[in-house]
Parts: sequence; C-alpha cells; structure tokens
Amino acid sequence: MTAQRVLDSYARESRRGDKRNLSIAGQHERNLQRIQDLGCVLGEKLQDKGKSAWQKGVVRPDWERMAERLEDGESDGVVIYDLERLMRSVEDALRIVKIAEHGLEKGFLVYDSDLEYDLTSPAGQAAFYNAAVAGAKYSHLLSGKVTRGNRQKALNGEGKRGRFRAFGFEDDSTTVRESEREHIRKVDRMIRLEGKTWGEAIAYLASQGIYSTGILHSKECTERKDALTPYQQKSYECDCPAPEWQPASLKTAMTAPRMAGYTTLGKQLIGRLPGEPILDPADWQDLRMFVSSRRGRPPMETALCAGDVPVHCANCTGILAIRDTAHGKTYRDAGAAFAKLAPNPDQVRRRYNCQHKKPTEIGSRGCGRVIADELVLDKLIGKMVIRELSSVETAKMLERKGKAKNKLREPIEKEIVRLEGIRDHWDNQLNAGAGGMTPERHTTLTDDINARIKSAQQRLSNIGEAPAVTVKAESKSAVTARWDAATSAEKRKMLRQAFGERTIYVVPGSSLELEPDVSLRIKSAPMQIPPNPQ
Repeated sequence: MTAQRVLDSYARESRRGDKRNLSIAGQHERNLQRIQDLGCVLGEKLQDKGKSAWQKGVVRPDWERMAERLEDGESDGVVIYDLERLMRSVEDALRIVKIAEHGLEKGFLVYDSDLEYDLTSPAGQAAFYNAAVAGAKYSHLLSGKVTRGNRQKALNGEGKRGRFRAFGFEDDSTTVRESEREHIRKVDRMIRLEGKTWGEAIAYLASQGIYSTGILHSKECTERKDALTPYQQKSYECDCPAPEWQPASLKTAMTAPRMAGYTTLGKQLIGRLPGEPILDPADWQDLRMFVSSRRGRPPMETALCAGDVPVHCANCTGILAIRDTAHGKTYRDAGAAFAKLAPNPDQVRRRYNCQHKKPTEIGSRGCGRVIADELVLDKLIGKMVIRELSSVETAKMLERKGKAKNKLREPIEKEIVRLEGIRDHWDNQLNAGAGGMTPERHTTLTDDINARIKSAQQRLSNIGEAPAVTVKAESKSAVTARWDAATSAEKRKMLRQAFGERTIYVVPGSSLELEPDVSLRIKSAPMQIPPNPQ
C-alpha cells in the first residue's frame, strides 16, 4: 500500500489586516481542502504574516522553513494559495526547481488553488517559471501604482495610516483628535521651554488619561477584528489596555511631521494636512532641533548641578550625575527635616554622584562617589547664584567678559547668517524647481556650506555664550524673584552666568547631610591639583 503524500500549506499576507486579499486563516482553509481533494495529508501549516514577497531584504522565516522541508524530504510538496501573487520573484522559483532536481527519484509537486506544477518534468518547470515571471511583473506594476497613489494622497493632504493610530489624530491619520491637541501642545512646552524630562511629560499625559496608541491586542481580539469588514472595524472597540508612553516612542510621535501639518512620502515633505496643525511649524522645527541636539544625553542633565555646569567633584574634578536613591526611598522616609525640603514628601529622593565614566581634569575617570542630596545641594547653589548675581563686583566682571566674548562672537555670527542665506537660496530654488536645480546638484552645493556652518557653530561653542551685559547689579530681591520663577534650564543658565569660568567644588559626603554640613564641603578649589597641560 502506497503511503499518502505529505503536503505543507503555505500562506502569506503582504500587510497585516489587508482586506483586499484572503486572510491567512482563509488561505490555509482553502489549502487544506485542496490537500484533501488530492488524497494527501497535511504536513505543516507555514505562514509569513506582514511579509512582502518581492521587497529586497525582507526575511520570510516560514518560506525558508518550507524550502528546507522540501530539501530534506520531510514533505512531498506544498500547496500555495494563488502562486502567481504569492511567489513574486524568479529567484524563489529557481530555488524550488533546484531542490526538485536534486530529488528526481522521489519528486515533489507544487499546487496552487487551480493548477498543479510537476517540477520533475520540463513542462511543469516551464509553467512554474512562467507563474513566477507573471508574479514578478505584477509586483513591479503594483509597486509603481502604490508609489504614485501614495504621492497623490500626500499631495492631496491625506495622512498615511500606520500600524497604530497616529498620536493626536483619528484613525484616518488626517483628522486631528481635538481631545489630544492641547495636551500635545502642553508636552511641547514642557520639553522645549520648561526644561522638563520626557518622564515628567509621560506622567503628565498619564494624569490626563492619555496613553500610548501602540496597543498590543490579545490574540482573541486580533482574530475578532480581522474577521470584521473595514466598515465594521471603524467602530470596533476592545478592552485591551493601553500602555504608558515610553520616552523613545513619545519623542518619535511628538516629532512626526504630521504634528506640524506636513504630509510625507518617505523622508520628503510634499504636502499639508487640512486645517490648523497641532503644533506651529516653527515650534515643531524648534522641538525637532532640541531633540536632535540632546540625542544620547541623559535626561538627568535637567537637574541644576548635573552635567555641563560649573559644579564639580572636589575629589577628582569630575562632573556630577543625578541618581534615584536605592529601593525607592522617599523624602518622608528620610525624616521630618528632609520631608520639609520637598514639594511632595512622597517623591523618591535623588542624589548627586560624581559621574564615574566621564574623564576628569586629574584622571581618566570620575571617582563615582556620593556628593549630596539633590534638593539640599540645589538650595545651597541657588543661594550662591543669587549672591553672585546681586553683587556689584560680579556685575562689573560679567560686563567685561560679556563685551570681550561678544567681540569674538560677532564676526562668526555674521558669517553664519551669510552662509544660511546662501543655503536658503539653494533650498528655494530646489523647492521651486528653478534654474535646473536637482536634488543631486542641491546636495553638492549645500554640503560645503553645511560643513562651514557647522565649523562656525563649533567655534561659537568653544567661545561660549556671552554673559548678559549688566550695567549695575540687580537687587537681591529681584534676583531671588527671577530665580524662583525660572525653569530648570533657566536656572542652569543663571548658574553659568554667575560663575562663568570659575568652578564650585563639592567634597564627597553623605546624601543624608543637610545644608549646614554640606555647606562646609563646598570649596573654591579641588582637593587635588590638576596637572599642568603644558
């Protein structure tokens, strides 16, 4: 008695939830019926969901598994629903035929919903190749149509739908969801103007009941939704929980071009969405620049004394970093004196440490030792800043330094303005299609200008920001009022302004010490003398 042939069932869906094609489950159902009609038995169900058959670089794990099973003789063939649409590359056909030629004594068959391809015969191979060529031709035509269609939609002001709903927009990715507009604008101000961290922005959104749009639906929910028509899906609701935003995903959502009302094709901005954009385009560009400039910088640097400010470790001259205390200890846990320091006694205590991984003036790395509690040190440094900025002597020193730095910065700033004007001219020509300007020519012309602008900006950075030129010292009450009303970023700026090229050194100690003890550890020079660079 001849053993029944084993046939695998292979299904593929080029895009998740694409209702123009038969679903994965539907393809397997048809394949299984075909296998039964042929008097064979099912081997394995193989499927690649959301995988393109023709796009280069796309890995299809189950297609590879199917080929390996044929190669190893674990199956006698495969049923593929609509071969012409699902195998859209001649390379795939060549691979399958080559496997067949190595197993001629056994042979195997390939079926689709209508035809049978006997790859042990020349006629079967020819028909198989013709199906692959037809599939490849269809793919190229479809790719061109999709690209043209996407471009026209973008030009018409239609947003492109992604896997998840775009933050701030309805499911069509074009209509603004008004209930989220003001909250998005609030997050923009928090990050760009108030010096808040992305973690604080996420906490604000959570307090308003706004969570990530990237909901990971359960298997049951996904199956229910896939069974619906596109019209029914518009009103579909489920109880799958929405997760809190993560800093990376919120940054991506906030800096998406659609936030400023732009429609895109690839990386190009080619149109505008209808209506008023969520973010003013200038504010959006400022946010993009802000996020890009801070890439890789830890959000802890919004703390007053952490990072690039004139407050260093007296032991090794290293810069300071901010850390949460172990086990989530709060200010209330540290006692009544510490509880009075914090606006919210139940917030987790944070402390300054010397940043261990950063190079220092006297060694290759920081010592990593504990410096002081964040609020205690911030309060002491704040008093020092107020004292310096209300001092007549400091005001005169800042005036001299401001004039000297402005004299150095002025010609460089004029050069940057001139170069940016030239670049804007080439940008306008490219956008208008004037003067035979092409993207390639534009790139050639602007690359050198961009390099010169970057070099000039680096020279400005080396000179440093010029302190505000103060004719006379402000009163202590005026400086105190300005300090109390300042954001974290503005306080850091005032700290740099007050001390300029001088540095405050803090001797390492306990994070449980209060102001009187910590003040004794503040020095004007490090404990060790840095080596002479000469």
